[in-house]
Amino acid sequence: MTTSTAPVAVSAPRPARLPLEALLLLSLGVFVTVTAESLPAGLMPEMAADLGVDPLRIGLLVSVWAIVVIGTSIPLTRATRRIDRRIVVAVSLAVFALANVATAFAPSYEFAFATRVIAAIAHGVFWAIVIVYASSLLSGAQLGRGLALVTGGGTAATVLGLPAATALAQVTSWRVSFAVMGIGMLALAAVVVRWLPRSLVVPVPAGEREPLRHDRSLAPLLVFGIAGLLIGLAQFLSFVYIRPYLGEAAGIADGWASALLFVFGAAGMAGVAVAGTLADRFPRTALTATLLVFVVAFAALALLPQTTVVVVVALALWGAGTGAMFPLIQTALMRAASDRLRDLASASIVVLFNVGIAGGSWAGGQLTANYGATANMAVSAVVVLLASGLTALGAVLASRRASERDARAGDRLGRS
Repeated sequence: MTTSTAPVAVSAPRPARLPLEALLLLSLGVFVTVTAESLPAGLMPEMAADLGVDPLRIGLLVSVWAIVVIGTSIPLTRATRRIDRRIVVAVSLAVFALANVATAFAPSYEFAFATRVIAAIAHGVFWAIVIVYASSLLSGAQLGRGLALVTGGGTAATVLGLPAATALAQVTSWRVSFAVMGIGMLALAAVVVRWLPRSLVVPVPAGEREPLRHDRSLAPLLVFGIAGLLIGLAQFLSFVYIRPYLGEAAGIADGWASALLFVFGAAGMAGVAVAGTLADRFPRTALTATLLVFVVAFAALALLPQTTVVVVVALALWGAGTGAMFPLIQTALMRAASDRLRDLASASIVVLFNVGIAGGSWAGGQLTANYGATANMAVSAVVVLLASGLTALGAVLASRRASERDARAGDRLGRS
């Protein structure tokens, strides 16, 4: 098996200082796309009433998103590999923007469904490319901090973006929220094209390519990918059913449950804030250590649901781990991947994480219905413990690959 465009270089500069302006623009792109992804969940009653359908059919607009991302991210990422990544980011944002504006004017549920499919396709490409593009702007010592800043836009979308868009819809209309998001994304796409640097993949001539099976980064990428699937599974197996857990297992009133979810989100922002430093200072152990924090949090929630202090602390730990986890796993992937596999690795982790989301959401419902919400927490603890072992193995495999690469570079230097 060979690749058709094995990249060896990019033209984007790697400055000595952190390219803060570029990273903030990319983070803003993550913020608006993740907010728009979740918007139907926050606007379910308003959309259902206006479009004349059952609220559960509005929920399908969120579910179909993950399915479309799973099916289209990898092939579309491979199809755009030779195009300037800045252009791919801008075009995916523009398509996303137009799809959201179209949703705002949807005359029927079926029309809204179609526009969400188009937006999901653009979202999958954007998420797969934005990490690789951001990595091309960063030196190795900046990678953790830079990717934490970019992916932090997703956490901010959950904590700030979705509540703000929901509040806007309640004051005006759900259509206004979609239109505002779309117009904002279209403006952002124009800024990306105008101000961000180019990033071009330089393909290796066909006669000089080694078979893909000889790429030593395949093994750690596979291990990290399976870990990502398990993390998504464990996360959504429990988080989707957090309200039944708080109300039934922990006996916490609805008003306090909302406050605890705010604590979860605020802790997630704190996790994002420290993730970059952790990734750069402890590149081999930061991800595994963070997942062990997840294990402790899930185990505490499973074993001591009636102890309110434990529940509050465990939710804060879980939230912090959630904020830190995605930038950490993306940094691990970008450090482990060879140049030729960075695009594929970034697209694959998006797909695998979404597979985990879909599986976790379904399995969580079965567990809650049959055994109660504490069972979800217990199973999540076991699944994340397995994922932590895989990330530790992936770090060892990636370290060996890096040592071999450095040794080969030394040999070439010695011969010259």
